[in-house]
Amino acid sequence: MFFFYSSEKSLNKTRSMKQMSNVTNNRRSKPASEIRRMCPQQRARQLAYQEQSKDVRKAVTASEHRVRERCAAARENVPAADATQEEERKLRGALIGQLKAAEARDRIRLMRLRYQTLRTQEINLMISWQSTAQNAIRLHLLMPVKEDKVALHDTLDKIQVSSELTG
Repeated sequence: MFFFYSSEKSLNKTRSMKQMSNVTNNRRSKPASEIRRMCPQQRARQLAYQEQSKDVRKAVTASEHRVRERCAAARENVPAADATQEEERKLRGALIGQLKAAEARDRIRLMRLRYQTLRTQEINLMISWQSTAQNAIRLHLLMPVKEDKVALHDTLDKIQVSSELTG
C-alpha cells in the first residue's frame, strides 16, 4: 500500500513537470507573425525568454570587455598618495576619533543625569503620597546623593588675608 502511494506521488510530479515544460515550449515556439502582432510589452516578455542572436551576444561581450578595461585603467591611474597627505589623513583620523569619543562620553553623562533626575522625581512623588512621616523618611533615604561642587577658588580677599596674617 505504501509503495503504491509513493509511486502515485512521483507519477503526479512527473505529470506536472511535463505540463510545465509544455507551457515553456509553447511560449518559446510562437511564430514570428504572432510575435509581430503583440503589443510591445508582451513582445518584450516573449522575447526575453528566447536565446539572443549572435550580433547581440557579440555586442554584450564587447561592452563587458570595455567596462573591464575601463575599470582596470581607472585602478592604474590612481595617483600615489604623498607622505604629507598620508600624515594629514592620519592626523585627521585621530582628531575625528577624539571628537567621537568626547561625544560618546557626553552622551553617557547626559544619560546618567537623566536617569538620576527621573529617579529623584519618582521618589519625590512617592514621598508626597505617603501617609506617615516615617514611611516618607524611609523613601527619602533611597534618593540619590547629590554631590555639591566645591569651589576651588579662594574665598578670602587679599585684604582679609593680610588682616588674618597680621592679626
